This record gives sequence, C-alpha cells and structure tokens, in this order.
Amino acid sequence: MKSLVLLLGLVLQMGASAIADDRPSLAVTYYHYPPHLKIEDGKPTGQYADQLTKIAERAGYRVAWQFSSIDEEARMLDDGRRLFCTTGRLRTPERAKIWSFLPYVFDVVPGDLVVAAPQYADRIRELGSLEKLAHEKSLIGTLLESGVYGEEFDKILNEEHPRWILRTGKTDFQLLNMILAGRAHYAIVPEDQWHFAMEDNPEVSTLVPIHDLGTIPALPIYIACSRSLPQNTLSALGQAMEELGFMHRPLSNDTPMH
Repeated sequence: MKSLVLLLGLVLQMGASAIADDRPSLAVTYYHYPPHLKIEDGKPTGQYADQLTKIAERAGYRVAWQFSSIDEEARMLDDGRRLFCTTGRLRTPERAKIWSFLPYVFDVVPGDLVVAAPQYADRIRELGSLEKLAHEKSLIGTLLESGVYGEEFDKILNEEHPRWILRTGKTDFQLLNMILAGRAHYAIVPEDQWHFAMEDNPEVSTLVPIHDLGTIPALPIYIACSRSLPQNTLSALGQAMEELGFMHRPLSNDTPMH
C-alpha cells in the first residue's frame, strides 16, 4: 500500500511538472544592477525580477533567465536575432529603430548627475554644461560602454570619440571606483545608483555630486525586446502589463522622448 501511495505521488508530481513545462519560455536577461536588480546565490532577485516574472506568467510564459552584462545585452538587442526581453531600458529614437519596446512604463528612473573627484569639482561647475565638459581635454571622464547620456552629449561621443572620455565601464559602481582610484576625474551616473553606492562603500561619499549640467532628468524606462520576437508574444506581454496596471504610453519611432 505504501508503495502504491509513493508511486501515485510520483505520477502526480510528474504530471504537475509536465503541465508547468507546457508553457512556452521567454528568455529574459539579467545582471547585477542594484537596488532594483540583484544577483543572490546566482539568481536574479529584486523588484525588476519580480515584476518581469509576474508579467511573463500573466502572459502565459515562464521566464528563462539568461545571465548577461548591460553591454552584452545592448549588443544582442542591436543584433536583433536572439529571442529575448530585458528587465527595463531607457528608450531613445535611435534604439526604437532597432529594438522593440512595449508601450507601458515599466519604471521611472531618477535623473543622472555628474560625480567628480573633489579637486576637480569646481572646474567642472565652471564649465557649466555637458557639452563643454565633453570637449575639456584636461578632464578624464568615465562612462558605461552602452550608456545613454543625452542627445547632444551622445552626439559628441559617437561622432568625435574624445580620447579623454573612457567608455569601458560595465557598472555605475565601477565608474565611481575608477574615480576613487585616480583613473578618472568624473563620471555620469543615475542619482539612485550614486546613493546606493555610498551605502555600499562609504568612501564614495568623499566624491562630489554636481547637478544642473544638463544631464538626463528622471525618465520612464520600458521593457525592450529583440526585434525578432514574434508579434503575438509582444502583444501578450503588453496585454499582461495592462492587466497588471502598468501605465500605457503609446510609442512612435519618430517621436523623441523628453
């Protein structure tokens, strides 16, 4: 009798697993980007991971988490052939031409600010704008490889490729650590990342935050997906976001964000 009960339990468990596996999987990239997305015990956790899981499950998918870096994720989105979605990206007109964005606000991120080593803070304030800062050869900047920093500033970076601005950073924490190590004079980071970094490393508080230089203000971010993701999947995810109460914001590839 005990053997029969054990066998029945095994059959029921296998049946439940089979039912769960019948759902199609949706690949979603993740990387360590606290406080909203963290890796704990090798798994993605935090607000963004929870929200993406709810959206995918509401749409009838199970999440297949795919470890990445923010730069590798951008390269895969540019390539467009791998079927996956992200845990949230800033939308720009350029990205909208090659990435698929779901038209629902996933989150609103704080604006950027310039963070500088104390001995260079006054000089940066005197320059008064990101454009002048970008052309100041005596000041070494450090930025994310795939970061977006504003239309005029990005244009200078992409067209002039100033040698004194290093675009090799993988995380905002790395950028701030480069300043602490004396390898750069300033960085541009989201304000929430600045505060979180100070909590994680008190030495970061010795750096100087500088506002009002024309950095990107607080902006909404959206779920970005590969261009090759089927339209029915995009529609299902969008409907799930609507049902879960995410704010709808129609997007147009020729309408720049403000």
